[in-house]
Amino acid sequence: MNMALDDITVLDLSHALAGPTASTMLADYGACVLKLEPPDGGEMSRGWGPPFYGEESAYFVNLNRNKKSVVIDLKHPEGNELFFRLMERSDVVLENFRVGTLARLGIDYPRARARNPRIVYCSISGFGQDGPYRDRAALDLIAQAESGLMSVTGEPDGRGVRCGVSIADITAGMNAAFGILTALRAREKSGRGQSIDVSMLEGQLGLLDILIGHYLADGIVPARWGTAYKSVLPYQTFRTRTQDLALAIGSDKLWRSFCPLLGLEEMKDDPRYATNAARAANRETMIARLQETFLRRTYAEWEEILVEAGIPIGAINTIDQVVDHPQVTARGILVESEHPVAGTVRLVGPRVKLSETPGAISRPAPLLDQHTDEVLGERLGLDAKEIERLRVAGAIGKTAA
Repeated sequence: MNMALDDITVLDLSHALAGPTASTMLADYGACVLKLEPPDGGEMSRGWGPPFYGEESAYFVNLNRNKKSVVIDLKHPEGNELFFRLMERSDVVLENFRVGTLARLGIDYPRARARNPRIVYCSISGFGQDGPYRDRAALDLIAQAESGLMSVTGEPDGRGVRCGVSIADITAGMNAAFGILTALRAREKSGRGQSIDVSMLEGQLGLLDILIGHYLADGIVPARWGTAYKSVLPYQTFRTRTQDLALAIGSDKLWRSFCPLLGLEEMKDDPRYATNAARAANRETMIARLQETFLRRTYAEWEEILVEAGIPIGAINTIDQVVDHPQVTARGILVESEHPVAGTVRLVGPRVKLSETPGAISRPAPLLDQHTDEVLGERLGLDAKEIERLRVAGAIGKTAA
C-alpha cells in the first residue's frame, strides 16, 4: 500500500527533540527523511543517556526510526555543495539551530530558495526568527519558563514546576509538521515553496490560549491549581483508600447523575452546588465533602460504580502500568522494531490512525553514517570512487557504515 507522504523527501538537519519529532511524524507516514548528521559523533542525542542499548542511546533509537543517516560536514566547501545538490532534489529542509547559524554556513532559506524555488524550509527556534529574543539560546525548560507555562503548573502553595515531558519541544515539533504539510499543500496551488518560522515560545502560548483569554477578560493572573481546574469542577484528583482517582465532571447534568452514586443525593440540587458557578463559589466545602466520601472505598470499587454510570474517571497510572494497559494493548500503539544493535525494541508507533494510508515503522533508527554512500549514489549519481574521495577530503563521514 502506498503511504500518504511517500512522494516527499525531507532533508533533516535538526537535532535533539523538536526537529526530530517533526521529521519522525512525517517519516511514520512515508516521507523519505535524510538525516544529515555532522562528523565526529553525529547528532547530539546519540550520546543522551542512560539508558543505552549497547552504545546506542534509547533516546535516539526511539525518536529517529524510519530515517536514513547521511554524514556531511556542512563547514567543508564540498560538503556545503552536497547539501545544495541534495536540497535541489528534496521537498523540505528542516532545521532547529540557533538563529543565524545556517546563514553563517551559507545554507539559509534565501540561498536555498535561489537554488530551489519549490523548497519548503522549516526553521524551529526558541523565540522565533526575529524580535529582541531571537538570539537567545532556549531549550525546553527555558521555553516553559518564559511562556508562563511553569507559572500555572504545580500545587497552589508550591513553586512553578516543569511539565513532566519536554512539552515545548514536542509542541514545536508537532507545529512544524503541521506547518510543513500546510506549506506543501500551498505549493500544490502556487508551485512555490516558502519558509516556516516555528517558535517554541509561541507553541506554548497556543497551549495557554484559554488562560491568556481569561486574563485578558478579567485581569486576574491565572494561578496554579494542582490537579484541579479553575473553570470546571469538580475536575481534579481525589484520594481513595488505595490510589488516587481522577474525576472530571464537565456539566451540571453530569453532576446530577454523579451525586447519588456517591450517596450524596442532597448535594445534587443544593443551591450551593447545583450549577458550575455555584460549585466554584463554594469550592472548598464541596471538595472537602467529596474527598471524605471517596476515602470510604477503594479505587477499584469506585471505578466499578462510576464507569458503568458513564462518569469520567481514571487511574493515575505509572509508566510501567501504561505500557501494559489493556487499552494501549488493544490499540496496538506500542510496536516492535528490530535494531541492528539494540535488538528487538518496543516503540510508541504512529500516533494518528489513517484507514487507507496508515503510518508504520518500516526501518529502525539508523546507525551513524549508515546511508551516506547509498544516498549520494542513488540521489546524486556519485560512484564509489568519488564517494571515497569525498571521505578522504573530509566532506562526508570518515568511514562507511
